[in-house]
Amino acid sequence: MANLSLKQQISKNFSNYKWFLHLLFWCSISGVSLLQMFNQGMFKPTGTAADFIPYLSFTFKLITSLLACYGFQFVVMPVYRRSKPLFWVLMFALLIFVFLLQAVLIKLLYLGLSAQPAANGANFLSIISTSLPRYTLVFFFFVSFYYFVDIHDQQKEIQRLARFKTQKIALESSFLKSQVNPHFLFNTLNNIYALSLKKSNETQIVIERLESLLYYMLYECKADLVPLDNEFTFTNSYIALEKLRHREEECKVTVQITGDTTNKKIAPLLLINFLENAFKHGTKSSFGKSWINMDVNIHPRFIHFKLQNSKPFRPSGQAITEYKGGIGLKNVKRRLEILYPGKHQLSINNLKDRFEIDLLINF
Repeated sequence: MANLSLKQQISKNFSNYKWFLHLLFWCSISGVSLLQMFNQGMFKPTGTAADFIPYLSFTFKLITSLLACYGFQFVVMPVYRRSKPLFWVLMFALLIFVFLLQAVLIKLLYLGLSAQPAANGANFLSIISTSLPRYTLVFFFFVSFYYFVDIHDQQKEIQRLARFKTQKIALESSFLKSQVNPHFLFNTLNNIYALSLKKSNETQIVIERLESLLYYMLYECKADLVPLDNEFTFTNSYIALEKLRHREEECKVTVQITGDTTNKKIAPLLLINFLENAFKHGTKSSFGKSWINMDVNIHPRFIHFKLQNSKPFRPSGQAITEYKGGIGLKNVKRRLEILYPGKHQLSINNLKDRFEIDLLINF
């Protein structure tokens, strides 16, 4: 609130139902004060002008209480976040001003309506001694009321931001998952194109397998989590599809999955980007014979996924072109941050002879 203008502060603190809470607070304080004055016999009629003193005194005290409390809220409190020394100076100045104003008003009141002002306690020291406990109590209740409303507003704002963040993350997660489909399709169509150039008889088989893979991606991945068995069936089908393009003598692919997958689930299409990257960068004909190793260990509480692919050999001293993750790796990194915050460890290592992905996900 330190950055808000006075008009904005007033608008914020008296918006919607808040004006009613302020009114209810001051009506309660006024009611208690009037009841106390009545019990003390301050409203007994005497038939003189002095009968007006209790009413006017109450009015003056209410005005000074309003000045003290709202002066604190709109003038003193915003300064607290900027300068604590200035805050205490303003607080002290506000209290002195309020006491002086009350002393002057009550002094004028008694001078006008009473023949013995001093006897009625209309001097500064007596006003301070009699008013300080009352002001302290009113001020305490007002500050408590102020912080109750402020904390309530903060909680509402926190909830609003949390809802907004949740919606934003859900939309981003959905968008990232949707990006996998065209990225996967683009790479697979390249495979089909390469086979068609070779006039391969396996082109039709590739198209049929692609159909089953796309069916899984479009219709079985709508949930936030899918059975681990289904995801590995999908990745194995993709590997089989790639093997049609890359013969055994060109690229050796090793897959090892150990552990119990029963009742285990994972975010869909999370591992496919790593495999695509391995086949894209690790199977170029210029490498000579290449290799890809996928090793998966499923434990009761976590899954450990390790993927390695070969890199071209370079003579000593010759620079090796660095692998740079494209949209696929950037996509999966962000999805892991959203779907498994604080529950995953991802290590991407660009070593001399191989590119390595090491991923651990807690269930």
